[in-house]
Amino acid sequence: MILATGTVALDTTRTPFKTVERVLGGSASFFSLSARFFSEVSIVAAVGNDFPASYWQSLENSGVNLSGLQKIKDAKTFFFDSTFSFDMYSRTANKTELNVVETFTPHIPDSLKQSEYIYLGTLTPEKQLAVLREFSNPKFSMMDTIEFYIQHSKSALEKTISEVNGIVLNDIEARMLCNTPNLMKAAKALGKMGPEVVIIKKGEHGSILFYKDAVFPIPAYPLENVIDPTGAGDSFSGGFLGHIASKGKLSLDNLKTAMAYGNLMGSFCVEDFSVSRLLALKKTEIEKRMEKYRELTRF
Repeated sequence: MILATGTVALDTTRTPFKTVERVLGGSASFFSLSARFFSEVSIVAAVGNDFPASYWQSLENSGVNLSGLQKIKDAKTFFFDSTFSFDMYSRTANKTELNVVETFTPHIPDSLKQSEYIYLGTLTPEKQLAVLREFSNPKFSMMDTIEFYIQHSKSALEKTISEVNGIVLNDIEARMLCNTPNLMKAAKALGKMGPEVVIIKKGEHGSILFYKDAVFPIPAYPLENVIDPTGAGDSFSGGFLGHIASKGKLSLDNLKTAMAYGNLMGSFCVEDFSVSRLLALKKTEIEKRMEKYRELTRF
């Protein structure tokens, strides 16, 4: 079983072609809706009393365990308003309202404390570490972070990094955190901090796995239509960790296949706004796309 913490959010997303307002988003939402195709997954997060019942129902109906999702009275849900550039790669944050996330203290229900795989999605590094320490000996723990915490909480972030088994972040974040323009050097520096698995995402250019002495770059799945890149990174993480959890063993072969599934889940995510594509997705579609992906990459 996978336990995922992070945000369950309301997003307003603006692209050059369309705007959607206050749709379901958040790192824990995208991750769990991706990972559920491979393993049981539970969310530990919080929302406010403005969180639509229909969104809660969508998550629940998908099979995600919501016993760790708190609804806080007299509080508002995390809100993020952003605008994508014409190439759908660069994003400008227009407004970030932490709301309930600012005072939220993650609580792990007793029924979830036996979770073997832990995903620490976007929260403060201190809260990520507090969640991790609720578990005595997980099989594998993985974290993500964002530029804000690299800029404002670097010391606490490095402490959390030192205690996880894996870290996944994008190329901009890796360069910023390690103060180097070279991704190979950045990955080496991250590995020295503690994680045995380092993954650097490069958007439409794919991702790179660093594990022990192995370096495994893998291209993104080619798409003609990218509708909304929001959540692609957490969807990647859901596919990656979901596959690792389904195999129950950390090996280079399993990690390589997990990278492929991560890229595929990210490719599905961007085909519609919010979590809509992940909610409508079928397992058969994933395996069909994997067949095409293997043919294209000879993976």
